[in-house]
Amino acid sequence: KEIIKGVRTIKKLRLLCVIVVTPSLNKSFKFQSDWPYNNSQAYLLSNIVSDINMDQESEVTLDNDIYIITSKVNFPNNPALVKQKVSVNKDLMIEKVEILNNDGISLMTFKVDKTNYKPIFDENYFEINSIINNSEDIENSSTTSTIDDIIYPLYIPTGTVLQDEEKVSKTDGERVILTFKGEKPFTLVEETTMKEEEFTVVPTYGEPYLLIDTVGALSNNSINWVSNGIEYYIVSDVMNQNELIEVAKSMNVVSVLK
Repeated sequence: KEIIKGVRTIKKLRLLCVIVVTPSLNKSFKFQSDWPYNNSQAYLLSNIVSDINMDQESEVTLDNDIYIITSKVNFPNNPALVKQKVSVNKDLMIEKVEILNNDGISLMTFKVDKTNYKPIFDENYFEINSIINNSEDIENSSTTSTIDDIIYPLYIPTGTVLQDEEKVSKTDGERVILTFKGEKPFTLVEETTMKEEEFTVVPTYGEPYLLIDTVGALSNNSINWVSNGIEYYIVSDVMNQNELIEVAKSMNVVSVLK
């Protein structure tokens, strides 16, 4: 109880929005969202504490001077993640967070080397322009004007097949439209992206979702993201969010046969 009480003293800072900066495109995607507070996050201290506070059946055990706090977690789009195991040392500092499935198998691990409760940041540390100017990912190498290899999903819902494939030209590149029909019909669009001449802020609909090597925008019936110079968009009138995510996660950066 004292361990949990000590951790509870941490205060939350409320965010008005979530901004995903993509220097390679000279863009930032702005989500009007308090997503960090509506989902568990193994790397956000406030979320870890919130999950412990919300679980009236959380448990604390002692193992070689390390307190292990086990509680439920909330990952709405990944039901396989059900518990967190937080390792806290005698100084009440978190050393490790593990996210477990129903079988107690760790599917995600976050290790903490050190914690600074009074960090000092430069005045412009969180300014978008500063992030853009100091980013190593600033070259055009991750943009393209052609789609040399179409990427097909490795996962397709049962009873669903690829029915049509169309490649069209657009002003600054190419677009591929894949139409899947059957029990779970959906449309997959892949199109080239180019770096903006001036830094651009793009208002984005949906909730941020950590996907493959980037952050996507997830809504009730669609998910879209940018990876390796290609923007992907999946939309369906019948698939739920979990099914959309499964298709998106199965997209590989290496082209595969249909």
